[in-house]
Amino acid sequence: MSFVLYRKEIRCPNCEYEGPAQIKGVGCGFAIMFIFMLLLSFLIWPLFIVVGIMLLYMVIKPADQICPECKYPNPIPI
Repeated sequence: MSFVLYRKEIRCPNCEYEGPAQIKGVGCGFAIMFIFMLLLSFLIWPLFIVVGIMLLYMVIKPADQICPECKYPNPIPI
């Protein structure tokens, strides 16, 4: 999972679509695991390190943005 602050405006070279991108790969599985580990880390304090690493991964890794029309994986940002 990764955070998306805004959807990029894209131009798809495959179908010539121009507009906001569709966000791919933003599921809730990693977020639920993060919340569970955060709550568990209050009982087992070394887990704070793991939770910190998970938070950094979620913030640093950009979300994949794809074309909503044809699902082309590498659209051109405008």
